Amino acid sequence: MEGISTSLVTGITSIATEAGSAIASIVPVALPIVGMVLIVTIGLKVFKRITNK
Repeated sequence: MEGISTSLVTGITSIATEAGSAIASIVPVALPIVGMVLIVTIGLKVFKRITNK
């Protein structure tokens, strides 16, 4: 029973480590994309408000 517990803990730790490194490698790419989407969305809202008045 102890061997199964050790294997599960090792496996889950490995998954957590790999997920953390995947997130760390995705964040530098995702942040500028999210920023551009927000800027375009806010810009369109401001443009629509200006043109409707």
